[in-house]
Order: sequence, then C-alpha cells, then structure tokens
Amino acid sequence: MKIIIIGATGTIGSSVVKTMQEQHQIIQVGLNHGDYKMDIGDEQSIISALDAIKADHGKVDALISTTGKVKFAEFADLSAEDWHYGFNNKAMGQINLVRHAKDYLVSGGSITLTTGVLSDEHILKGVSAAAVNGAIHSFVTGVAPLLPNNLRINCVSPTVLEESMPVYGDFFVGFVPVPAKKVAQYYVRSVMGIGSGQIFKVS
Repeated sequence: MKIIIIGATGTIGSSVVKTMQEQHQIIQVGLNHGDYKMDIGDEQSIISALDAIKADHGKVDALISTTGKVKFAEFADLSAEDWHYGFNNKAMGQINLVRHAKDYLVSGGSITLTTGVLSDEHILKGVSAAAVNGAIHSFVTGVAPLLPNNLRINCVSPTVLEESMPVYGDFFVGFVPVPAKKVAQYYVRSVMGIGSGQIFKVS
C-alpha cells in the first residue's frame, strides 16, 4: 500500500513509519522535514503538498495524520487567539485533510486522524485540547457515513506517551503513559481493518 503519514518525524509519526515501512510504501510529510512539507494550519499548503504527492506517486491507499497543535494554559489565561490557534491547526487542519482527501485517495481508501486522552480525562491546562479533541471526535463519527468513494475514516486517541513524559510529565501527573510503539499498532488497525467512524482510545 502507498500511505501518506503527516507528522512523520514526530514521536507518534516516526513510530508509525517504523512499524509500517517494511510492508508498505510510506510517504513522509512534515512541517519542516520529510519527503514533502506541509503546514496543516494552512489549507493551501495542504493542497500543494497533496498535489505534489499525487503528481509523483498517483493516488494513495491511506492518509494518516499524527499532527496538530493546541495551546496548553489555564482557562483564564487562554486568549481568543489561543483558542483559534488550536481549532485552526489541530481541528480544521485535520478536517481540511478529510475535505480534500477524495481527490488523492483510491476508492475504498482510509483516513486516520489523531486526538488524545484529554477529550475524556481533564487536566488543569488542557481545556483547549479537550475542546479541540472532542470536536474532532464528533467530526469523525459524523462524517464517516457521508464520505464518497467508500472511503473510511477513524481516529486514534492516545494517552500521554512514555517518550513525551520528559516534556509533558508535569501536565499529566498520575497518568500512566504508553509507549509510542503500542500506539502505532492502532494506526495499523485503522488502515488495515474494515471499521469506519471509530475512535481508538489507547491507554
């Protein structure tokens, strides 16, 4: 299979690449590094990168997004711009990937988005992430029966990663982290399975 992985050089993305690259052709996309560059917060950047991939490789079998940024701050400290940042980047960025995917995926192809545990478990500085992740979950379940060309869509929602604890450990006190290689298996399940509209929660 030909699979686009957006966020391929990040902690989750690189683990997904490592897990899938022996059996599949992986096209790595990143903000600053990878086979192609893409800023998911910029719709034109999404289109330009996907156009370039299509020109070089034709249509692909699966698209995986393991990227998306939000602001971590206490509710009282979040400005309108902070809220807009998370929704524009992580939510609308991934929604725009889905909006355009039909032009770049084969019939019966799959899309996998990424959220996180904060849609269900809450922390002091995670209200923006909670709202953004929740919006994406509702989008995935709502759009699944509406996609053309028998496309499937799912979402992987992991808890905090073992590899990320040095950076995010102070935010996730008491959470039990999981290794990225475990999370990667849920992307394999999403791509290789038959389900659609599913939220795969990894804890």
